[in-house]
Amino acid sequence: MSGRLPERKHRILKAVVEEYIKDARQISSGELQSKYFSDISSATIRAELAALSDMGYLAQPHTSAGRLPTSKAYKYYVEHFVDRRPLRKQDVAMIDASFSAKFNAVEDIVKTTAKVISDVTNYTSVIVLKNVDTVVIKEIKLVGLDGHSALVIIITDSGIIRDKVIKLNNVVDDEFIMSATLMLNKIFAGCKVGELHLAEASVEKELKEFKELFDNVVAILETYCSVSDESVYMEGESKMLNYPDADMSSAKRFLSIIDNKSLIGALVDSAEDIEFSVKIGKDETAGMDKCAVITAKYKVNGREIGHAGVIGPERMDYSKVMSVLSYIGNALNNAIEGGEGEDDE
Repeated sequence: MSGRLPERKHRILKAVVEEYIKDARQISSGELQSKYFSDISSATIRAELAALSDMGYLAQPHTSAGRLPTSKAYKYYVEHFVDRRPLRKQDVAMIDASFSAKFNAVEDIVKTTAKVISDVTNYTSVIVLKNVDTVVIKEIKLVGLDGHSALVIIITDSGIIRDKVIKLNNVVDDEFIMSATLMLNKIFAGCKVGELHLAEASVEKELKEFKELFDNVVAILETYCSVSDESVYMEGESKMLNYPDADMSSAKRFLSIIDNKSLIGALVDSAEDIEFSVKIGKDETAGMDKCAVITAKYKVNGREIGHAGVIGPERMDYSKVMSVLSYIGNALNNAIEGGEGEDDE
C-alpha cells in the first residue's frame, strides 16, 4: 500500500478523483474551492494541484484546462478511500430475481452471473471457472420415471448439480433404482471428475448388470467437462464504448484484447488470497490503457469455484462494483446451496 499523502493533498486528490468518476470532467481550482474547500484559497489549491501533478497523481492535457487523475491517483484512491456501500433497492431486486430460479447446468449459472454483473454495473463482466478436473462427485441420485427411463442427478462438492433424463433397456423398477444407486455411489462418490477413466477399471464386476447406466452417467460427466473447458465467459464487451472518455485508440486496444479469452482469463484469475484484486492502468491490465479490473473469488459450500471480474474505465465506480460482486457472490452461493437442499428433501 502506498503511503498516505499530507492531509490537504489527500483531501484534494479525493475530490478530483470523485469529480472525474462522476462525469469524466476535469475540475478547476476555482470549482474545487467553491464545492469543497471554502477554507482554502484558490492559489493554495492551485499550488497543491501542481504538486500532485509533479508527484504523478494528476495530468493536465492543456495549460488552460483542469487536472485529471492518472492511474497512480486511482490506485491511491482505491487504497485509501474505497469501501463497499449498500446497493440500491432496484439493483438488489434485479440480482435476487436473477438467482431465484433453480440451476441445473453450470453454463446456466455462469451466463446468469455474467449477465447480472454486467447489467447492474454497466461494465464488461468476466467469469473464470476453476478447473473442473478437481471437482469431487459428492452423490448420485436416481429417480425412476417410467418402465425404461430415469432422472440422473449428480451433486458435486461445489454444490453444482447436473441432471438429465436417460433411457435404458433395463426395466426401471424400485429394485433396479435401489441397486443402481448403491452401485453408482460406490463407484463415483468421492471421485474427482478428472479421474473418471479410473472408475471403470476398478469395478468391472458391478458393471455387468449396470454397464448401460454407467456409460450414461460418464457421458453426462464428460459433457460437464467439455462445457467447463471453455472456462472464460464474458458479457457486455462493448460497454466500454459507452463512456465519454473512451478515445478511439484506447477503445480499439480494449476490443482487440477482450477478444483474447485466454489473456482475459489470466488477467481475472488472480492467485492472490484476498477478497478483491484491483488492477489499474495498462501496466497491470495487459496493455488496456485507461482501464481497471476488479476481481473477486467466488465460493460455494466453502469451496472456490472460480473468479468473477469487472473490466471498465479507470474512472469506474469502484465502491459499487465491489458491493455488486460481494452481493452476487452471496446470492450465487445461496442459490446453489438452496438448490442442493431442495433435492435432499
